[in-house]
Amino acid sequence: MKLFIFLSVAICQCFAATTVELLAGDPKYSTLVSLVTKAGLVDAINGGTFTIFAPNNNAFAAIPSADLTALGNDINALTNVLKYHVVQGTVASAAAKNELQLTTLNGQKLRFNVYDHNNAVTVQGCQIVGFDQTASNGIIHELFRVMMPPTGDIVDVVAKSPELSTVLSLVQTAGIASVLRGDALTLFAPTNDAFARLPSSTVDRLTKDTALLTEILEYHVVPHTEYSPGLYEREFLRTADRNHDRIQVHVDSSGVRINSDGRVTKADIGTTNGVIHEIDHVLIPLRYRLTLAVGK
Repeated sequence: MKLFIFLSVAICQCFAATTVELLAGDPKYSTLVSLVTKAGLVDAINGGTFTIFAPNNNAFAAIPSADLTALGNDINALTNVLKYHVVQGTVASAAAKNELQLTTLNGQKLRFNVYDHNNAVTVQGCQIVGFDQTASNGIIHELFRVMMPPTGDIVDVVAKSPELSTVLSLVQTAGIASVLRGDALTLFAPTNDAFARLPSSTVDRLTKDTALLTEILEYHVVPHTEYSPGLYEREFLRTADRNHDRIQVHVDSSGVRINSDGRVTKADIGTTNGVIHEIDHVLIPLRYRLTLAVGK
């Protein structure tokens, strides 16, 4: 009887705890709790009903120490990042749908992606590793990475990346910036070095043939959001080019490749309308490889 009473009290206390109290009582969230306290957000979060996407300590440990220190010393930036992990109301795992967007406390939206082949669920590309910890004023989902608020759409982010200046110039030449401002897109973006690997004659032809350039560029665009947790070996993705060609994904111990040689060098660059993966080769549809003299 005493054991039953003890368990009943413990259960009641558990469900009486707020989201912040639950986080504070779990050692794996000590870094998050410290930062929430430093930003002065405890009362605000305890004062409403919220869904918290909570990065664990390993998530914060993955951030370079200098960057984490700088974030901790900039209260405005810290507050913005933390609020990006909080959504008004209770959003349980059952509500997660692919490409669902929710508005966070910092005013920006975050995007759910659900990958059926491996049952992975992500928000802004960060995989949820623990679901539905219920509190008196909301719910907590555990993240293995920290979400950084995106700084613009795909075109905006490409424009801010010095290593992507060539692809930006070609997008402008082809007049397809509006395509890349659509919603739910994945761009496999060749770096400047990737374009430098092409024969100069190939680059010259592309810049003079707008229709061909457009087709080649749109061959790098997938019309849905594919973060790295959703990519798998021998996956085929249809592209946004006029022929709806397919690119093939290869995943092994060395990383991710697109087709035979497009190695992903920087993955999961979040944007407001999708994601960018930088690659080290330009992708060319098979039917153009001989005419553009880019090898097999």
